[in-house]
Amino acid sequence: PVPLRGVIVPQTRLSDHAPFWDQGYPALMVTDTAFLRNPHYHKPSDRIDTLDLDFMTSVCRGLIAGLGNLV
Repeated sequence: PVPLRGVIVPQTRLSDHAPFWDQGYPALMVTDTAFLRNPHYHKPSDRIDTLDLDFMTSVCRGLIAGLGNLV
């Protein structure tokens, strides 16, 4: 959960979740902070060869483990 609709961490406001938070809808945001680590994020140079697939795999494994603990 991001407190105060992400206002205190402006980078979270870049998420597609921001408009929903602004309308009072709760949302769980999962991010690998790609936009902070990858200079190619959402640019024409954002291609498969610019991704850290090992890191992405670790994020997915961590997410699966974390979600499994919520139930």
